[in-house]
Amino acid sequence: MQASVTPFDLPVLASSLAALAGVGPVTARRLSERGLKTWGDGLFFLPARYQDRRKPTPVNALQEGHLAVVRGRVVSGGLLGHKGKVYRLVLEDATGRLACLWFRFKRAHLEGYQPGDELFAVGEVSPGQRGEPQMIHPELYRAAEVGPEHASVGRIVPVYPEVEGVAPASLRRFLAELISRSADKILDPLAGLLPTDLYPMPAGEALSRAHQPPSSAGPQDLDPAQAPWRQALAMNELLYFELGLVLKRRRREASPAQPLSSPGKLLAGLLKALPFRLTPGQEESVRLIRDDLARSHPMGRLLCGDVGTGKTVVAAAAACLAVESGSQVAVMAPTEVLARQHLATLSRYLEPLGVRVALAVGGGNGADQVARQEAAQGGAQVLVGTHALLGQKLSFANLGLVIIDEQHRFGVSQRLALAAKAASPHLLVLSATPIPRTLALALAGHLEISDLPQRPQGPHKVATRVLEFDHRRAAVDELAAVLGRGEQAYVICPLVEASDKIEAQDAVATARNLARYFPEQRVELLHGRMDGPEQQEALGRFREGQSRVLVATTVVEVGVDVPQATLMIVLGAERFGLSQLHQLRGRVGRGQKPGRCILVAGPNPGDLAQQRLAVLAKTNDGREIAEADLHLRGPGEAMGERQSGLPPFRVARWERDAEMVPRLREVIAGWLEQDPELAGEKLAPVKKEAIRRWGRRLGLVGAG
Repeated sequence: MQASVTPFDLPVLASSLAALAGVGPVTARRLSERGLKTWGDGLFFLPARYQDRRKPTPVNALQEGHLAVVRGRVVSGGLLGHKGKVYRLVLEDATGRLACLWFRFKRAHLEGYQPGDELFAVGEVSPGQRGEPQMIHPELYRAAEVGPEHASVGRIVPVYPEVEGVAPASLRRFLAELISRSADKILDPLAGLLPTDLYPMPAGEALSRAHQPPSSAGPQDLDPAQAPWRQALAMNELLYFELGLVLKRRRREASPAQPLSSPGKLLAGLLKALPFRLTPGQEESVRLIRDDLARSHPMGRLLCGDVGTGKTVVAAAAACLAVESGSQVAVMAPTEVLARQHLATLSRYLEPLGVRVALAVGGGNGADQVARQEAAQGGAQVLVGTHALLGQKLSFANLGLVIIDEQHRFGVSQRLALAAKAASPHLLVLSATPIPRTLALALAGHLEISDLPQRPQGPHKVATRVLEFDHRRAAVDELAAVLGRGEQAYVICPLVEASDKIEAQDAVATARNLARYFPEQRVELLHGRMDGPEQQEALGRFREGQSRVLVATTVVEVGVDVPQATLMIVLGAERFGLSQLHQLRGRVGRGQKPGRCILVAGPNPGDLAQQRLAVLAKTNDGREIAEADLHLRGPGEAMGERQSGLPPFRVARWERDAEMVPRLREVIAGWLEQDPELAGEKLAPVKKEAIRRWGRRLGLVGAG
């Protein structure tokens, strides 16, 4: 889901690229396959690098391996060899001769260049057989046709990422037309409102300079990672997102909510019954949540912690406070496996205190649906479920607190749909993925963040080993040793069934093969395509020790607790995010015996994947792992961008630009101090644009 239909408030940016000269149906289809459909998409299809074609280079000054422009006269041309598979054209200037060779060519076209014709040749220089300079498949332009406005000679030329089936010259040509028809029409309300070192130029000028650098451009201007135009576009995106978060927080704080202030008897009973003491992080989180719930505006708090830091206990404490205040609690989990795990855990914590806990998952017959509705209507004080909690027919008697686990698995619209089940309920979201400091900084404008840095049961360390694909037999040997000791193991696969498109291990075939290899052991299969009862039966047999090997997909990533499981094998490990792998290995070593994790790479993992897997082998620190994932892959991959509601920026990158967020916040705070409603002539357009971009995504639509 994009932040808005168009990146700027300019309706023409919603036009199809097919409206540009030279973009016919075939080209439009190929662009669409690359994700380029509208003018707005085209504006942000930014160059990967640039070629400096401003001045010709004399032949005697050409450097091997460098792109150059040479101006010379044709000396000779023709086919080489008796088979004529190579065409050779020789150019000469005052300093020497340059050979131009083509191995794929249209003979009639090249024969159109005659001795004496003056041409520009553009290409990479390489040494010929006798050491003379040559170009393979250069671009040729007649000197008489090259003027000041020529698209390929006498200027800096953008080099765009490849679009299959679209020639680079054609791409440059219609993107140049796009810039000329739209960039100067972009109105930028931020122009003049920010310091120039933070916001060097208006957005329209930045796009123009990105696609068509001026002849005076210096080295920094031609580095897409450092160019001032990039900073301007990145700050434009970040500022509007941060302002959207501020507006969302202000709206939440202005909304009336039912204060959930309780004597704390249920909470005291919960804490007394626990077999361990809360960690300092848990105690502080419970204190903050208690303060939040007692206020007359809705709580919005993100509780994040590593594997085993006790988020569920804190959620149970929050439920105690809400229930004692006379409100219901809804707990939503992304999978039925995790929902049932929460049901078991919360029932164990809360039912001895007299709190009724019920389950609401999808499917079932009419009686199941009636039971869900009766539970929501007051039959239960805590209702745990999956997406079934979002059903239109499910209404609550008095919902006061919404707890969402694994919040990055749900889209913003889903979280808003659950919150809409009551008038401004309090919201607590849990994340088993520790959020990197840089990302937490950037997102803190929306939710208060509580960390759980310690573990009630002490450090949870799992020895981790990375195996190359050719050495995968060692994983089977380790599995045999574990089974020989009477322990249990998980084997995780990236696919449910074999795929013609993806070369990776699938769970169905892996389970079948392991069952043949270990005929004396029961091998269980678990994946998301199985219905709820099937999943629970398979997981139940594994939990009870009836089966010793559980072959699964990532459905067991969180919430599965089998103390006798000591080995986690992940096949095709490079296909998972670091944080996801960290969560998977957190399923083992939860009993008295230490856990081990073996990450088996696929046949062609690539250098980046090897770097990522090395991080897992080096550390058990979830925050360090999350930081590495953010750095190596960016937030879209590391945090699950489509599900998490992380902003789909086109230019800004959290891992690179988050350090600028504090300055942007200072700017926004200054605006609000001068104009609390942002209603003045200069700031009203800025607020309007923030709502246009982020209104639907952040639930701001209708804000004044």
